[in-house]
Amino acid sequence: MLSKKITDGTELVVFDMEWNQPFSGKTVSNEITVLPGEIIEIGAVKYEYSGGRLSRKAVFSCDIKPVIYKKLHYHVMKITHKTDEDLKNGISFKEAAANFRDFMQGADLLVGWGNSDPKILKNNLKFFGLDDSLGVDFLDLQPIFSVFCGQPGQQKSVEFAVDFYNIAKQDIFHSATADAQYTGEVFEEIFEHNKPAEVISAVSSSSVNPDMPSEFSFTGSDVKEADAAFAEVEEKILICPLCSARLASTISPFRIRKSLYGLMNCSTHGDIFVRVRAKRRTGGKYYAAVVMRFATQNDYYLVASKKEEFDKYGVKGAPAPAPQQPSEEEGQTNCE
Repeated sequence: MLSKKITDGTELVVFDMEWNQPFSGKTVSNEITVLPGEIIEIGAVKYEYSGGRLSRKAVFSCDIKPVIYKKLHYHVMKITHKTDEDLKNGISFKEAAANFRDFMQGADLLVGWGNSDPKILKNNLKFFGLDDSLGVDFLDLQPIFSVFCGQPGQQKSVEFAVDFYNIAKQDIFHSATADAQYTGEVFEEIFEHNKPAEVISAVSSSSVNPDMPSEFSFTGSDVKEADAAFAEVEEKILICPLCSARLASTISPFRIRKSLYGLMNCSTHGDIFVRVRAKRRTGGKYYAAVVMRFATQNDYYLVASKKEEFDKYGVKGAPAPAPQQPSEEEGQTNCE
């Protein structure tokens, strides 16, 4: 999605949240269907970019008292080291949300590790009757790190990134405030160890507007053959799912086995990743399962690597690796 680049003076907020969840198999009125997680902690660090570096400006930390899921889920208890007693000490979510919005004032970018936090935040805002628009672009730093650590396309934890850059571990992980600070330090190191222009380019091409849909999926009609399933949606994947404009091809759609990949571009909304898979129903009919989303670093890497495979091996793709044969020594049987 098209987004504003980081320039000198740009402020950004690195944040993390912890949330409680309902117990499996139990319902709490109708809330379980509309509130998959109730936020119990928000931590954040505000930075300013200047001269190729990030400088820390302020820290935000807030515990929240839940009103729906008041008993801590055992999984949440295990990873956060919180107790049921801890949940009684926080402020209301409405007060926490207001305080966090005040902290975010002036920021041009919200940064997190993984893409789930903005969704949960918007979900909680809506559930508690508040304005759920965030009004600022969001960046998932995890795929940015994977690119600059030389392992594009691989999902890495914050702790892995902290170890990669030899950052001192002063607090336990899975505290929202600690994880926000660790994520911010990783972001600082990414700028420190790479050309700022390259980092800014990656950030700009991967930040998205969390207030707009970022992924769109649909299925084609039932047909007799896989080829027909691809043909049935070939025009639909050339149309922007947001504005219906015709897309230009950055990397034209190509097929490997029963999957098709492409990188398209909308002049208004930016690069769009496309993946189509031919699937077969129990009755023998085929259909196309289509995913279109605003491209991130992982998507660029995936399309580029698949295109390299296609250029080398064609539609059939790379041959499956041959099964390893046991060595002579491994194959020997002790008959004594």
